[in-house]
Amino acid sequence: MNQPLCPDCGARLIDDASENIIEREDGTLVIDAFPALVCEQGCGYTERIQEFPKIIAQQDEDRLLLLYPDDQGRILDLRDQILHPPIHYLSILGRGYWEDYTGNHDVQTLLDQVYDSEAPNLFTYATSELSQDAFLCWLLSWSEKKYRSSHPSLHRVAVEFVSTIFTAHNRTMPEIDTLKIIPQFKSLDILAIVNETYAIMIEDKTFTKNHSNQLNRYRDAVKKKYPDLIQLPIYYKIADQSNYRSVEAAQYIPFTRKMMLDVLEKGRGIKNAIFLDYYWHIQRLENAVSAYRFTPVTKWNALAWQGFYQELQKELGGDWGYVANPRGGFWGFWWKQNPNKKYYYQLEQRKLCVKVVAKEEENKRELRNEIMKKILERSAEEDLHLKKPARVRNGRTMTVAERQDYIVTNEAGLVDLASTIAELKKL
Repeated sequence: MNQPLCPDCGARLIDDASENIIEREDGTLVIDAFPALVCEQGCGYTERIQEFPKIIAQQDEDRLLLLYPDDQGRILDLRDQILHPPIHYLSILGRGYWEDYTGNHDVQTLLDQVYDSEAPNLFTYATSELSQDAFLCWLLSWSEKKYRSSHPSLHRVAVEFVSTIFTAHNRTMPEIDTLKIIPQFKSLDILAIVNETYAIMIEDKTFTKNHSNQLNRYRDAVKKKYPDLIQLPIYYKIADQSNYRSVEAAQYIPFTRKMMLDVLEKGRGIKNAIFLDYYWHIQRLENAVSAYRFTPVTKWNALAWQGFYQELQKELGGDWGYVANPRGGFWGFWWKQNPNKKYYYQLEQRKLCVKVVAKEEENKRELRNEIMKKILERSAEEDLHLKKPARVRNGRTMTVAERQDYIVTNEAGLVDLASTIAELKKL
């Protein structure tokens, strides 16, 4: 091994240590000590030595758990040559059977050979729906028979994508003899004509929703141009939305992020950079939505709240979405426990509110006071912990009671989902 030399004076660099003194905004000082290469002649040059993670556990011989600073763990899949995103290592250990590590791998060599799921990703910057359209067209194109032998893995995933669309429409996918892909057909994102018989129609959304009867217009446009084709419309959405009622009313099938991840999982072992970047782009999104399970409630972001609300929706019904207001807005979830009652419940992230909507002819003050009295009396009798709002206002929609601590957490500040749902069902 070549002896490293100081770039300033040419002397040898030797293993040692160094430190930086950092002053915080509050005036306190923090000492950051680290291993370093230091100039043997003392000219002042130092170079931080890169510290590699430690392997602490394994699953069989092809999955290793790496421990990073701040107790972050990452799974290294040797078979697929993938380094998975960081999660607290205790959360990883709690999700499956892990054994003590008994190997003698060189960590630096392993990391040089794998795809890092946290590396810069093309789709972090190519965020428009047109960029996603391009990927979907690219993936569809691999389903043609001519790629079956030359690129079997990509062909297999592409066929799985097309097959999933056919299955969603209760049809069996034929062997693909001909495929014509038309981007932006009459404003429809993608039209793919299979065997001159089927029209796969893809309306692609990232973080937006359908609007202005556009889905029906697209079906009519395809029908006018290709009256004999069997339409297979899908509403492709990588982000989440509260419901798909208007989508399904237009006879489109929602094709969700989880459905696409199931398709892309069939491509394990593919090394194509475009494929891997897209897979990890939506896997990161899935991880962010699922973060409510292993992140303290106080650190939830918008996506974590969406994931939490989706779990509540399975048990309570209701809807969720972003509520804008002059104070900056919040992610909310609302449902009606009893359809015969005049009030409904709304979660404003960490706050639970009881709301009442006044009809045009009703006396708002009287209605508010009447419902508030009933709610607070019931809360006292049944230990619901509801309180009178700090501010009481008249309006068409009024808050009549609230609670600040409805989310049940464990000692680590993580949500106890079952207990939280049980608490909400008591309302």
